Amino acid sequence: MADKKPKPLKTAAKIKKVTVKMPGELKKSIPPQILKDGYNMRQKSKWVVEAIQSLLSKENWEGALLSEVVDKPDDQDVFSVPSEIVAQINQEARRIAAHKPSLNANQSTIIRAAINRRMLGFFHKQE
Repeated sequence: MADKKPKPLKTAAKIKKVTVKMPGELKKSIPPQILKDGYNMRQKSKWVVEAIQSLLSKENWEGALLSEVVDKPDDQDVFSVPSEIVAQINQEARRIAAHKPSLNANQSTIIRAAINRRMLGFFHKQE
């Protein structure tokens, strides 16, 4: 009889808590939109991660950051984001800072732009 070794458990992607600065009005408008999209509030972070993936998958997505220069954040929210997505956000923020510093790209501005774009209907689910 062959020696059966236990299969290693699939380890879930490491999750990071990310605090995002945002205008209070945006924070208040997120829950109704999540529910409208068929998610529940326990899936808030999933909804946001999908928004980030959708935004970053578009060519020339940096234009979405233009609207983030106008709004001054006066509130914040916390989302659970896989570490590889956080790394991608940080990589993009560094790239934009080097080429277009006036866009003020950072984690919060990129995530806010993704949320705003999803709320406006500029969203396609990633497979």
